[in-house]
Amino acid sequence: MADTSPYNHTANITLRHSAEQAAQSLPALRAEAEKAVASVLHGDHAQSKPGMGEKFWQYREYVPGDRPQDIDWRQTAKTEHVFIRQREWQTAQTSILWCSQSQSMAFTSSNRFPTKQQTARVLTMALGIMMVRAGEKIGSFCAGKTGRSESALEDLATKLTQDIRSLAPLPDPNLYALPRHAYFFQIGDYLEPLSEIEQNFKQFSGSTAGGCVIQILDPSELELLYNGRVLFRDKNHGKTQRVDNVAAIRAAYQKRIQNHNEALHQLCKEHHWHHIMHRTDQDYAETLSTIWSMISHEHLAMNAGGSE
Repeated sequence: MADTSPYNHTANITLRHSAEQAAQSLPALRAEAEKAVASVLHGDHAQSKPGMGEKFWQYREYVPGDRPQDIDWRQTAKTEHVFIRQREWQTAQTSILWCSQSQSMAFTSSNRFPTKQQTARVLTMALGIMMVRAGEKIGSFCAGKTGRSESALEDLATKLTQDIRSLAPLPDPNLYALPRHAYFFQIGDYLEPLSEIEQNFKQFSGSTAGGCVIQILDPSELELLYNGRVLFRDKNHGKTQRVDNVAAIRAAYQKRIQNHNEALHQLCKEHHWHHIMHRTDQDYAETLSTIWSMISHEHLAMNAGGSE
């Protein structure tokens, strides 16, 4: 029999309300991500390199082993040689995207800035769009499938807008095994103790073909721009601490967060991953352009090595 208790009825109403809210936020998320992607691929942040399109790199002469469908007959007709369109990376990769849903991501220090969660979702969605347009398969962490179609992007957007909070601030290796040789994007604030972050990285790095940790922080988390008495609350662990004179600890705090972020950067380097810092008052396209440039060169190098 169905459970008709008041509790179950209330839970169903809450679930439906959350689902409706998520559905309403899908177009806005997609639109903001598309805007950021367009700025990188076609606008002010486009990379200065041969072929300004998001997929095209340059022409090169055909060699045995190249795919006939990559031949550019228009360019070939101009010379005595056969040319192909060499794309930014020829071998399709699989990119897995994880976006933190922890309680701490709901933070913003000002209504002038988006929350860390909003920022992380836009960047994750934008990365998914860029990967698909480059012919790469994408999938959400813990999702059962990957793809390079519009359906894969819709699945990613749906997962990102689900209002499900997890107290786990790092991806759980017990919940999901990365596809073999996948590229792993991780987007969160990474303010957990470095020992926990290091252990987490060790559990994933051995199965990746590369990765990028995108650390999202609010300006006040970097600079502690408060004055007077402030009550600080750790949303992930429920701890609170009152500071009577914030200005007195500002310099020490700034040094501590700087040391933490530098150590995080070093950890990423040791595991052969990139580390990118993004402030919530920063232009999305600036960060996306940096990531795009790095992974484009990385994929080109991988494919060059694989063809030798």
